[in-house]
Amino acid sequence: MYRIYYAERDTTLYEKFPEQNTGIDQILELTKIASGSKLNGIIQSKTFNSRILIDFGSELTKLSSSIHSGEIPRIGNHKLSSSVFLSLKASDASDLLQSYTIEAYPVSESWENGNGFFSDDPINRVGASWFHRSGDASLGSARDWNTGSAHSSNELGATETFGGGTWVTGSGFEASQSFQNESPDIKMNVSDIVQKMFNGSVTNNGFIIKRRHSDEIDDEVRGNLKFFGRESHTIFVPKLEVCYDDSDLSGNVSIISSDTYVPYFKNIKAEYRRSEIAKFRVGVRPEFPNKSFVTESFFLTGERLPLSSSYSIIDSVTNETIIPFTEINEEFVNSKTKISSDDLGSYFKLRMDSFMPERYYKIMLKMIRNDKGDTQTFDDFYFKVVN
Repeated sequence: MYRIYYAERDTTLYEKFPEQNTGIDQILELTKIASGSKLNGIIQSKTFNSRILIDFGSELTKLSSSIHSGEIPRIGNHKLSSSVFLSLKASDASDLLQSYTIEAYPVSESWENGNGFFSDDPINRVGASWFHRSGDASLGSARDWNTGSAHSSNELGATETFGGGTWVTGSGFEASQSFQNESPDIKMNVSDIVQKMFNGSVTNNGFIIKRRHSDEIDDEVRGNLKFFGRESHTIFVPKLEVCYDDSDLSGNVSIISSDTYVPYFKNIKAEYRRSEIAKFRVGVRPEFPNKSFVTESFFLTGERLPLSSSYSIIDSVTNETIIPFTEINEEFVNSKTKISSDDLGSYFKLRMDSFMPERYYKIMLKMIRNDKGDTQTFDDFYFKVVN
């Protein structure tokens, strides 16, 4: 099962423009202006970085309530637990090294999102910036990041000025993702951090996303990463993906015996409201049934799909995978989209509040057809999510 929770606020902190707020920009940036490089035709004498703040606010409260009620398994590292992944979709990337690492930490102080754009002239000084976490810097009422706080980390920037947020460090308070000649999209396991937020070890002020400190302060040109923000008006807004195995194989229905078969949906609707929890019933019939006299349709047979069957959900316009297939040897063992079965046959459940409304989605089914590992996919199934 996948549950998706969307960011409620985000902003970029720019060391080069330490009092500028960009709280409603559509794009979030991890950029590094290295000493000696050119910016607007001017060679820079110092190095400047940017960092990203993302907060899920009440969405994490909803997740905590679902875990407390038993609707979602507790977060952990065993088969029956749930895992939480921070997901950001890259909109652009340039001048990246072949390998690099991105880190995430829990923010240790509250901050104000603000309503500024990077393109503002004059700049907007209200809200979070490299120097300040809230307030109006233009009126002298800004509240600075508390770089002297006992339970936070703040590292000197390459400009030798403090700022850029404060965050908690230590075991269980940090997450990272390393990249090696691959897509710059972020899918980072932040299960430990979220668990710390839930047990009160740290206040939920969101996440800070940054490069490693050693990468920020060296003279290496490390490129520019741009991600879609919550104001981008796309399906690619920052999100938390909560993954757990909710499959159930308790039914007594036999697995289809034919090597080749065709699945179909018994109860799919054209539209689903975001408040619904839909249970999709999947039937299956032989692709080439033997000729014989029967008293009922092959579509009424009670056989079920093979144990290896799983599902995936695709945005039908962008072809973006919203929920991926379960892979046999996949790294994230809790990312389960296995198809269940009961005495009525095969099924799986979807929570429609995990999807953007007023969009069409495609269901893909995948199954291994026999013991030789032959794989077949089917994708001619569609539904729409509405408010």
